[in-house]
Amino acid sequence: MKVTRADVARLAGVSTATVSYVLNGSRNMSDKTRKLVLDAVAQLNYKPDMIARSMTKNETMQLSLMVNDITNPFYSEIVEGFELAAIERGYFVNVCTGFKNINDYFDNYIARRIDGVFVVAIPHKFDLNKLYDLVDNGIKVVVSGNIEADLDRVSSIESDYIRGMRTAMDYLHSLGHRDIAYLSGLSKKHRFDQRIQGYLAAVEELNLPCGEDLLFDGKAPYSTSVEDGYAMVKDLLASGKKFTAVICLNDMMAMGAIAALEDAGLRVPEDVSVMGFDDIMFARTWRPAITTMAVSKQEFGIKAFGLLYTNIKQGTTGCYINQLELKERESTGKVNR
Repeated sequence: MKVTRADVARLAGVSTATVSYVLNGSRNMSDKTRKLVLDAVAQLNYKPDMIARSMTKNETMQLSLMVNDITNPFYSEIVEGFELAAIERGYFVNVCTGFKNINDYFDNYIARRIDGVFVVAIPHKFDLNKLYDLVDNGIKVVVSGNIEADLDRVSSIESDYIRGMRTAMDYLHSLGHRDIAYLSGLSKKHRFDQRIQGYLAAVEELNLPCGEDLLFDGKAPYSTSVEDGYAMVKDLLASGKKFTAVICLNDMMAMGAIAALEDAGLRVPEDVSVMGFDDIMFARTWRPAITTMAVSKQEFGIKAFGLLYTNIKQGTTGCYINQLELKERESTGKVNR
């Protein structure tokens, strides 16, 4: 026989309303009352009817997280932080990848009455107006990596890649490097890789002789994998341009860059220093271990959920800028003249 909320209330010795308050987190309850209810829920193995709840409260308690590349541990750690925070508030999280037609996913979110969406996908893969369609249909949105989004309609969480790139450039400059390449994997025609903006500003302010000649960007459909890092270093070597250091858009590309350099007979860091961004788990165990600009990924996911939850409950959008931290490891060293 199906266990009901009334059964839980009888066993706990409280009202059905109190059971609802505890399970929904909609009111502050004493620790004693919460324990009574949760113990009764566990004893009876009670499962709330979320469909009935959605009909009465006009919310599904479901969120979705759209990530650019689930194979990159950077995104999986963000997912973990977001999901942990969401579960604490009673939400179910759907994780979708950005490889398919994202616009179709957005239409499905509306059809399924998702409460909120966190989008961490390359902006050129979807129509920005589709985000606003979600908002117009009552779905709250947090974006990351889309600096052109209307912050009056959606919330935003970004890493300060401009400052992070300047920190990376200053660090390599302090080691004597002047010919520093940046391998983006994305297009310099698009504004969403702000590392490019930071790189070009640092090249000018540090008066580096390489100018813009060592900025290599990607080609459609734009990918930032290990293979892309390998291929872009091959292009860099084939160009014949002088360089003593390489900064990659992320650690995955840095891994490929190191492999390509070593296959070409160059030593890292003795001949070429290599840096990445993100500080994924592989950056620490790769050989040589990769110097990188670290993002606190779980905290990033937790903060993203907080922005989304505030928007759902209070109707207010917000913006958060995350700072990066230099992690110095074995893939960088003083320039070998």
